Amino acid sequence: MKKLFLLALVTVGLVTATSFPVSGNTTASTSQSTATTTDSSYVWTKVLSRSTAVAYHAKSKSAVYLWNATHTKRLHNLKNYPNTTWYVKNSVVMQHAGKSHVYYEVYNYGNNSDGFIWRGYLTKGVNPSQRALASKSVIKLSSERSLQFFQDNLTTLAGLPQSQFQKLVSDQVAKKLTKNVADDKLDAMAKILATQDISTRDAATKAGVTNPKTTSFTVKQVDPKSMTGYYSYWSKYRTTNALRYYAAIVASHASSVTTNSVHGHYGLYIVPDTTAKTWKPEITIVAD
Repeated sequence: MKKLFLLALVTVGLVTATSFPVSGNTTASTSQSTATTTDSSYVWTKVLSRSTAVAYHAKSKSAVYLWNATHTKRLHNLKNYPNTTWYVKNSVVMQHAGKSHVYYEVYNYGNNSDGFIWRGYLTKGVNPSQRALASKSVIKLSSERSLQFFQDNLTTLAGLPQSQFQKLVSDQVAKKLTKNVADDKLDAMAKILATQDISTRDAATKAGVTNPKTTSFTVKQVDPKSMTGYYSYWSKYRTTNALRYYAAIVASHASSVTTNSVHGHYGLYIVPDTTAKTWKPEITIVAD
């Protein structure tokens, strides 16, 4: 009977351990609030930007953490912010170990602390312990804050691992270019051109592509005929949705390249800005 009881405890422990993302309150993690982990298997699959900031606070006073965008470094321990109200900046679906988890990118009112946290560790509403009387449950973003968040989101996306950034952008581009077809072979040629010192002819031969049309550009260097730049885009739409901006630029160029192509197929490769400071990802597009 004792053995069966111990086995049951072990089983419950395993189920509990796999039911939540690895984001906080374990004994090992409480000792180092800013420790770095080598686990980079959290993959962004969806991102939703917001025009208003909704208030949340920690469910408990236990050690749970705000992480960086790739979930590889702890930035802040919420245990050290017992009276803080956090506001949601973006929602991100991250896939880990075959499961999807919704993370909120949150910031405090002064915007001097932010990071990503699994939403299950938060409760909606202003922190009841907060002393400030002016706290609001929902904040409409000012023009200055909206533009700042738009720029922040451009930087965050451009700093993601290449495969994640490209998948997010490509999925949005495919929704815009309904008359054109994404092609894996053309993706491969675009990658060759973007990552190797090679001629277009040789890259086409390597990828098995005939009669390709190509273009490459840095996102910030936008064609003034279609879009004059990130500020003009933001001024027109007043959005913090940086993914929509990237997708609009890529779709515009891809549409132009495929206009007179034989099949109307396209492929692309994005070289992200690894410094994550200037968000100038380079795009190569191939069409046939």
